[in-house]
Amino acid sequence: MRVIGFDAAGVLVKLVDVAQEHAECGRISRHEMSMRHVANPSELFEVGQEIDAEEIGRWGGGELHLSAKACEIPALRSFLLAKEPGQVVAGTVAGVHDFGVFVHLDGEPDGLCTGFIRVPDLTWSRIDHPSEVVEAGQRITAEVITAETRSGQVTLSMKGRLVSG
Repeated sequence: MRVIGFDAAGVLVKLVDVAQEHAECGRISRHEMSMRHVANPSELFEVGQEIDAEEIGRWGGGELHLSAKACEIPALRSFLLAKEPGQVVAGTVAGVHDFGVFVHLDGEPDGLCTGFIRVPDLTWSRIDHPSEVVEAGQRITAEVITAETRSGQVTLSMKGRLVSG
């Protein structure tokens, strides 16, 4: 797809099929441009530039809605697309917080931390803090709940790997 302009809502793009017979226009809204904060779309894109974006859906009037941030880091996108719900993955706990646990997953692109476990998905037991179940540096296995290219995150559950009760 090619950037054809900018407006107050974001970036306007034109998609052309391989045979160049049918062109459709779409929009990349500001919050779908990049994983980092961008004040102006022209910081990332220029008119005529070829870009990659993922289709998110269609807005009320049928306008195509796209995400460039889902394709921003090709290695991350490939890693996330390879994750399926129910798949068992391994990793190392990177951080333990009141709201959940961050996990460096085996095979994730360098410099990124893609795994996250919400507190209710850590254990079947009631806990006051995730540190009752895991600690930073601990190796774990967990099941994939979702892998989301737009957020760059794999939501995990350790609870599914435990016997309930």
